[in-house]
Amino acid sequence: MFQVTTITVCNILMNDAVSQDLRASANGLSVTLMSIFKAVAPAVAGVIFSWAQRRQTASFLPGDHLVFFMLNAATVIGLMCTFGPHFARGSTKH
Repeated sequence: MFQVTTITVCNILMNDAVSQDLRASANGLSVTLMSIFKAVAPAVAGVIFSWAQRRQTASFLPGDHLVFFMLNAATVIGLMCTFGPHFARGSTKH
């Protein structure tokens, strides 16, 4: 459910930032990148999880704490990109 909400919100923000004549290209690029990341994500997650399992006795972020730290870091970075100077608003023409 969270994934559907996130994708919908990102599409709304992207459509607001792009002019009408470039909207199809932006949506195509968005779907292409989303597909690439969905294909690569399981392999990257497997590498991170196996690395975390080897770190069970580490003093900083042991074991599964490392996995959740990386998930939270990615979420915070994505959230920060929707604010202020990182997010371009489209100009409204009447």
